[in-house]
Amino acid sequence: MTDSVPQASPSSDAALSPPARVVRAQLSATERLVQVAQELSTVRELREIMSVVRDAARELTGADGATFVLREGKNCFYADENAIAPLWKGRRFPITGCISGWVMLNKQAAVIEDIYADPRIPHEAYRPTFVRSLAMVPIRTSSPVGAIGNYWAEPHLATDGEVKLLRALADLTSVALENAQLYGQLQQRIGQAQDAVRTREEFISIAAHELRTPLTALLLQLQRLEGLSRQGAAHDERLPECAARATAGAQRLAALIDGLLDATQLSHGGIIQLKLEEFDLVEAARDVLERFAAAARSASCELQLNAQSAVRGYWDRLRLEQVLTNLLSNALKYGRGKPIRVTIEGRGEGVSVEVSDQGVGIAPDLAGKIFERFGRVGPIAHSGGLGLGLYLAREVLDAHGGSIRFWSKPNQGCTFTFDLPLRASAKSSAATHSVA
Repeated sequence: MTDSVPQASPSSDAALSPPARVVRAQLSATERLVQVAQELSTVRELREIMSVVRDAARELTGADGATFVLREGKNCFYADENAIAPLWKGRRFPITGCISGWVMLNKQAAVIEDIYADPRIPHEAYRPTFVRSLAMVPIRTSSPVGAIGNYWAEPHLATDGEVKLLRALADLTSVALENAQLYGQLQQRIGQAQDAVRTREEFISIAAHELRTPLTALLLQLQRLEGLSRQGAAHDERLPECAARATAGAQRLAALIDGLLDATQLSHGGIIQLKLEEFDLVEAARDVLERFAAAARSASCELQLNAQSAVRGYWDRLRLEQVLTNLLSNALKYGRGKPIRVTIEGRGEGVSVEVSDQGVGIAPDLAGKIFERFGRVGPIAHSGGLGLGLYLAREVLDAHGGSIRFWSKPNQGCTFTFDLPLRASAKSSAATHSVA
């Protein structure tokens, strides 16, 4: 006796009752939405989101085409599509002149069985297409950022179920867009943090090098002085030279430390404090040039001072000497072997100072950065320095009520020009020239 095998029950849609077919369709749509949710949870770029959504929109409703529309201010941008024939991908329309704009402005769905019978439809834009019916829903109802459109080539009145599916898809899309935006912001912040860490490490390395150089020279001269003193060479002609070099090294070290302290103070919302006094700017410039005499000889640069007999004003002498020092340091660094000229000219109630070299100049891509904190005139490998000189020069001049600018062309040199009033205001420099 042979056991009989039960026959499988009919499972095709044709064998199901109408209510059963509806249930199966609903289950299938639910499964597809779950799949879409899973796909959207893993994508991070707009193009990937649009690709998932446009395909799902067609599948969920059996439409002949689907579009993904983004709001761009007063325009609707048809960013992507999946259709049996071309629609409007890549085109923009005024938000008040298309159905996707109406959906976004009114924050509600639009279901149109006959597009040529609806006044909201720009008929001329639709005539070249296959579209006869459509259903459009906004992406995010509170403040729509876009819309999802479905289109049919034959007359079709979208059902409540189809519209609900599109709305559910739009809700998933809204979440995916927000996640992508947050992810982009996070990546940007991570990149900024990584850049900050690199900048900090680079700065520490450069600062250590720059501080070590004068410190090493200072220690060497002190050791020589110590050796001479042990030899009882009180009148040795090398003593003044060693003492002068030790003093110069100490001054260089002090200047670097002062620059670091100033930059730190400014970065924390501090201000440039000025100690104003009346003095001759030409005399101060001459003193600075004399201090650079040895460095200029080493760089084979001739230092020139073109000035009137005297230009007196009410400024902070040490701060303006700091500005000239920073400008001359750059000129010697990038203008080796060629003359460097300092020109001082009184002009009415103010004074103009130029520091010019004939060196490599400033590359156009660096022109907008040189006055920034840790900005540089040239590549790190060739320039050295802390990248604070021009930044601090600008802040000092701002505190005096002055300004600084430059002219440069690659391989044709550079000219920095700063202007000052003849009398800086101690009150304004201490109270109003704050730096965030």
